[in-house]
Amino acid sequence: MEVPPGRVERISDGGSEAVRSILADLRAMKFNGLFKTSVFRGDTPSQGMIIFRDGDGVLAEHRADQDLLGPDAVAEILRDASSDRAQLEVRTYDYGHSSISIDQIQKTYPEAQIEGLGEIDSALVRVAEREAAAREAYMKELEARRQEEGRLIEKEEELYRRKWELEQEFQRSAMRQKELEALRAELAAVKEGSGMLLRHLEQQRAAGDVEIEAQKKLLALESEKARVEMEAQRKELAERAARLDDKERELAGKEALLASREASLDGRQVSSDEERKQLSELYGNLQAETEKIAEARRAFDARIAEAEKRERDLLLREQSSRQWEEKLRGHDLSLSDREAALAEREKQLAERLKVIEQREGTVEARAVALERTAAEVQKAEETLDDRREELARATKRMQKVATDLASKDKRIAAEEKEAHERQIELRKAQRDAAARAKDLERRTRQVVQLEEELASMRSQLKAQALKLVRAERASQERLRDLEAAERETGRRETAVARREQALARREAAAEAQAAKSAARSDALEVAEEDLASRRTAIEEESLKARVELEKREKALAAKERSIADETASLESLRATLEEQEMAFLEDLRDIEARTAALEKEEAAAASRREKLEKREASLAAAQRRAKDEAARRAAAHDERETELDEKEASLAARERALAKRGEEMDSREAAFSERASQLEAEFKRRAEGLEARRATLDGRESKLAAVREKLAGDRRALAEDREEQRSREARLKEREAKLAKAEADLERKRRELSRIKEGLKRIR
Repeated sequence: MEVPPGRVERISDGGSEAVRSILADLRAMKFNGLFKTSVFRGDTPSQGMIIFRDGDGVLAEHRADQDLLGPDAVAEILRDASSDRAQLEVRTYDYGHSSISIDQIQKTYPEAQIEGLGEIDSALVRVAEREAAAREAYMKELEARRQEEGRLIEKEEELYRRKWELEQEFQRSAMRQKELEALRAELAAVKEGSGMLLRHLEQQRAAGDVEIEAQKKLLALESEKARVEMEAQRKELAERAARLDDKERELAGKEALLASREASLDGRQVSSDEERKQLSELYGNLQAETEKIAEARRAFDARIAEAEKRERDLLLREQSSRQWEEKLRGHDLSLSDREAALAEREKQLAERLKVIEQREGTVEARAVALERTAAEVQKAEETLDDRREELARATKRMQKVATDLASKDKRIAAEEKEAHERQIELRKAQRDAAARAKDLERRTRQVVQLEEELASMRSQLKAQALKLVRAERASQERLRDLEAAERETGRRETAVARREQALARREAAAEAQAAKSAARSDALEVAEEDLASRRTAIEEESLKARVELEKREKALAAKERSIADETASLESLRATLEEQEMAFLEDLRDIEARTAALEKEEAAAASRREKLEKREASLAAAQRRAKDEAARRAAAHDERETELDEKEASLAARERALAKRGEEMDSREAAFSERASQLEAEFKRRAEGLEARRATLDGRESKLAAVREKLAGDRRALAEDREEQRSREARLKEREAKLAKAEADLERKRRELSRIKEGLKRIR
């Protein structure tokens, strides 16, 4: 709504009492004009205006984040006016030469019509209640945020407790690792015992071969005697051979089972090797990425510390925006606490990553131990293969011995003894093999359990690694965002530094001009009032001066016309004077010629007189004779002289008249020129006076415009600073959102840690 500004009647600070008194005065004086309010709501400038007619409002408009017209704008205008930071202006339309029509304004803006202001006290009470409700809502929100921070602190303590539990679990897993090492030592001892037993069997086998070779020669003679006994014993041997075949088949089945288990162990070993390589690569990448993240976090913490320091400096420098900056300080403190908590949580995550790396080390150690056990099992299987081969050779030898015993009874008896002994040894070996097989089965079950645990831990670690990779990607994206934000903050910091320098200069100038501005504000108010009154007076004077100037211009135009006529007459007079001067000069030349002739004649007369005087002496006689003639000549000469005197007198009178006329003309011309110069000087003086007045008025207007521009520039600078503060608040809100996201990530990681803990409990 564009309305005429009017003339300033009053400028005052805001407040409910000031609003009441001003509106009561306006109502009492039947005010016609404009009531204007201006205040900043946060960073947003808020302006309102009410058009008064006969002491009551008829039009209302309010401009802020949302523009309002009509009755909706009245409450917002009263809310702005009741603030102590508001500025109230009263501008009248009732002054001398005002041509402002309120009816025309009402017709122009019908949507801003209001039916009066109503009861001001109740409206101000409603505004105060609304402000109190908003303040109470803000306090509730602040209390809710504090409670949320308390819950975050409790969650952090819960994280510390879980961390302690994980450390205890890690210690228990270390004890389990020691138990596994003891089991490995026992397995090594069993392997050594089995090796010693195999060596003993080989020695016995070698001794048996030597005895058989010796007894062959001795039993060759007794073979006939032993045939009958051999027939009886063949059946027993056949039964025994069948039993041995059954046992061999059992051993072959067990060997096949062991071979399949070996193959599965080999496959698992290969898969575990591949997974171990993948895990080692993943953990290497994770370690590198965690180091990068740690470095980026340290740089980020340093940058955050610098940003916090700069923000604190800015907050210290920007104490002029009181309540809003206090809120920002509260936000900054809470954010700094949250960032500190986030930094501590990141440290905790780094420690947890170290714990996970240690666990990975233990897993790798377990994998190495499993490899060793697999190698030992493979060696044991190789020894079993050797034993199988030996058993095969022994069966062949027994068959050979059985064919030989058919002819040799003693040899058969000896072989039976040997076979019985060997059966005993084989039973012992079978029992040992069964025990070893059971031990191997038990250990394979343990290995399977360990592999299952490793698989579960691998899956968990893979999931954790994937989550860590995702978190790292998110953190990298966050770091990129933060780097972009830091670059933006760097640019803004340079701009802020420049603004700080400008603000420092402004503050110095403002501090220097604070008193001036206070005095100037008062002086400007007085000056504006004086200027307003002077403007009215000047406008009236200017109107009068314009009328007078018009009159004077008309008079000057008439005078100029008369002067033009006079100058024309003067020109004609000058022309006539020039002509007369030319004639006078010609007369003067004639007079000069005549005076020269007279001088010549006088010289001739003098010469004649001299001659006459000379001749008087000589012609004394002749004088007497020529007395009559001389008297006649003297009379003629006297007449001629009188004529010459008369001519000279007339010429002198004419010269005097011409000189007098020339003097009169000169004086008249001087008077005319002086009058013209006076008129020109007076015209110039008046024009200069008017120009000076205009210049002073323009200077005052330019000064006022400069002051207003300066005030507008300060307001723009304040608006820019507030806009920057708003952007900072937006960045802080973004950081809060990121903190909330980080807290969600921490919560998710807590759940993952709880799952890991449950897995460790299941392992335990």
